[in-house]
Amino acid sequence: MERSSNIMDLPSEVLLNILSRLALKHVHQLQTVSKEWLRTISSPHFRRLYNMKSLNRPRARVVQVSDSKHSPNGMEMISRTIAISTMDLAVDNSEIQKDFSFEDIIAPQHSFFISSNLIIFNHKVCNPTTREIKDLPISSYPSVSFDVGYIPSNNTYKIVHLYATKTGPNYHFNYGGSAVEFRFETLTLRDGGPIPSSWQSLAHQEWFSYKVDSTCVNNAIYWLVGRADRMEKHIISMEIENEEFLSSVRCPKDPYYEEFPLIENGELADLNGKLCLAYQSEELSRIDLYFLKDHKKQEWVKEHIINLSGMGSLFKIMGYVPLKGNNGEIMIDGGKQPLLYNIEENRFRKLARSKMNIHIGLYFDRCFNLGSTRLSLQPRVDLLSEGDQL
Repeated sequence: MERSSNIMDLPSEVLLNILSRLALKHVHQLQTVSKEWLRTISSPHFRRLYNMKSLNRPRARVVQVSDSKHSPNGMEMISRTIAISTMDLAVDNSEIQKDFSFEDIIAPQHSFFISSNLIIFNHKVCNPTTREIKDLPISSYPSVSFDVGYIPSNNTYKIVHLYATKTGPNYHFNYGGSAVEFRFETLTLRDGGPIPSSWQSLAHQEWFSYKVDSTCVNNAIYWLVGRADRMEKHIISMEIENEEFLSSVRCPKDPYYEEFPLIENGELADLNGKLCLAYQSEELSRIDLYFLKDHKKQEWVKEHIINLSGMGSLFKIMGYVPLKGNNGEIMIDGGKQPLLYNIEENRFRKLARSKMNIHIGLYFDRCFNLGSTRLSLQPRVDLLSEGDQL
């Protein structure tokens, strides 16, 4: 059988398989090869396939804050530079590779949140993959936080804005011991845009004093919140696709004082598709990982203990890096020294150290654009087939 050496003659499913294995920046470049390749890469089927496969190829997204600018009197910061970089987690001693940077103006309502691949700051959203920065509609309420969930079935992002009905200083920390009414509004970002012009208010309300942490697991956003007047913490959650709230979940009991819930040094994380409450004990120099096994029964199981003896005190669980078999690594943000902890082998692997404090988290390449359905790249004329025009 005569074999063709022309890649253009490959069956469509073979071509899809090849393209879905490439880095996204190369995929964006290859969409300029021909009209057929442009249609293939722009199709919802390919974008879903690529996004699904990318779940097994996580990288580390590194956000560094530097080059602060101050007012003439030197007393007030007016802007700062946000540098976006990545690290390859599959390579030992991988260096931080700088991608791009942008200037963040310090506005009166300054905010900066990183969630589910997106960066939200000062009523703007940044997609680091495409380097797009778009304006968000200005909310009518003072912000407590913005949390983002990704819905793989329809390739959309849901931004949930948490705000308090009571205004005043320090509204997102404490209200002098009393519970306050908190509400929610949402914004849905679709592949190719446009950005909606307004937020959608939800009727749901919650009463608590402060928010501790949040994460997104399997199409649901979880918030760890507390009430200072009752010395307790609990978890509220919302399914992001239908925007329905689930029943609250109590935190696991303290292993030494079972009549009390864990109320200090707790944080939430998505570990391999399971909701994890990580409890850090500075006294014992360790992190206990509790997993929610049954939402209705509110059943927690402690599955892992990470020994941090001699490694400092400030750590945050950032996510799960899948490896071959049942093995895997937990990414830990240690400030200037990020770590990977191997679950089965009970050992640490240090990532590249930064000279300044950074935010580090798992990052997945996704075919998703805030503005147009494809990047505005100049076509490579030398790669176009004769007669093809974009």
